[in-house]
Parts: sequence; C-alpha cells; structure tokens
Amino acid sequence: MKFGLIILALYLLIALLGSFGMFPAEIDLKLLNSSDGHAAQVFAYASPNSSAWLGTDQLGRDVLEVTLQGVRVALSVGFLAAGVAVLLGALFGILAGWYGGRLDSFLLWISGSVAAIPGILLVLVLSWMLGGGYLGVFLAIGLVSWVGIYRLVRVEVQRLQNEPYLLAAKLHGASTPFLVMRHLLPNLSPILLTQFVLHFLYAIKAEAILSFLGIGMQGHLSWGTMIADAWAFNDLGNDRWWRLTAATLAMALLVLAMQRVAMGLSERKIR
Repeated sequence: MKFGLIILALYLLIALLGSFGMFPAEIDLKLLNSSDGHAAQVFAYASPNSSAWLGTDQLGRDVLEVTLQGVRVALSVGFLAAGVAVLLGALFGILAGWYGGRLDSFLLWISGSVAAIPGILLVLVLSWMLGGGYLGVFLAIGLVSWVGIYRLVRVEVQRLQNEPYLLAAKLHGASTPFLVMRHLLPNLSPILLTQFVLHFLYAIKAEAILSFLGIGMQGHLSWGTMIADAWAFNDLGNDRWWRLTAATLAMALLVLAMQRVAMGLSERKIR
C-alpha cells in the first residue's frame, strides 16, 4: 500500500505543477511557420533526444510534457467521477436499506435497469448527450457506475439495522439523521473508500476509451487523446513508438498504484 500511496502522491504533485503551467506542451511554432515540408519533419516526430526525452508528436510538442499534462486530466476525471458514483450509491443504498418498502423496490428496479445496459455503451451515450468535455465525461461515468456501490451499501445497512447498539439508540429516540451520521456512515466508510478507489480506476479507463472514440476530452491533453492520435497518425506503423508507450505506461503505473491502495484498504477492512 505504501508503494501505491507514494506513486499517487507523485501523480498529485505532477498534476498540481501542471495546473501552474509547469508543463506547457507548446506547439512548435517553427513547425507551423515552415513552408518547407522536409524541414517541417525535423520538428515533428523527433525521436527521443536530450531536449525531448520522449520525442515529439506531429505538432512538435514534447511527448513527455503532453503525458504529464494528461495526469491532471486523469486525476480530475477519476476523482470527480468516482465521487459522483460513491455519492449516488451511498445515498440510494442508505435510503433503500433503511426505509425498505416501495422505495426499496423502486430503487431496485432503477438499479436493475441501469445494470441491464452494458456500462461502456451507456457511458458513450450519456457522454455524447452531455456534450463531452470535463462535465460530460465525469457525469456520464458517475451516473453509470453507482449500481454496484448501491447494492453493497443497501445490504450492509439492512444488516446494521439489526445490531443491538443501533436498536438501543432507536429505543432512546435517536433521530434518523443522527443514526446515519453516528452509526451507519462510520461502518460504511471502509466499503465506500474501497469502492471509491475501484471506481477511480474505472473512470480513468473509461475516459481513455471515450477520448479514443472522439467523444471524450476533446481540446484537452489526455492519455486517451494521445492514444487516439497515435492510432490516427499510424505511429507504430512508422516506427514512432514513443507517444503510445508514454501514454500506456503512465496509465498503467497509475492503475497499478491505485490497485495497491485498494488491496491495502481491503486487507485493513478484513482485519
């Protein structure tokens, strides 16, 4: 878990520095102003060298800086989408598990309807309807991925309702908000924290798929758009491996770090 936290802290630092313009990933103006097609190739698709450690792309941008800019997009979408999913899942799960009855049946029907549609397909449709971009992407992912959290929370709330300490609090006239804040949420927090990490990973991968398909983070430097550009410009077919490699390795390292964090949280919950 320590390894995951260290890597996550490093990514957070990179995202913070990127928000202050530390990695501009500027388009090479010499490339745009060049009238000589052969000379333009000198600035575009430069292989890794001392001035551009991971080479450049078709616009002469430093691939390393583009990759580091993608960290900010990945973390922001991951945190926001996972936050929406956990918030909705926890809210609906607590309502269904606590009150039961028709409300429980209605929420079960809603969750079953959402789960019946393939997740990535529903994300694609919602993201397109919401116009893509930051808002469309993280809302679409969050609105689709709450069902699993809801089911876990619902079952746990139903179990906790029969605990002696909670029954005693009810007999003493404790209000529902007090019971939720004082007894339910502390017991649900390990589940919610673990689910947040897992849905964070799902959000990162879903954003990459959306951007690759052209309805994600258009206009932003993200790992998904890097992979899409590498495909569109046939990087591998022209022996330009550095852009695709940088994007996939950056994503894989973040996914590995978050998985280690999730495993550590699960082990602590079991103990």
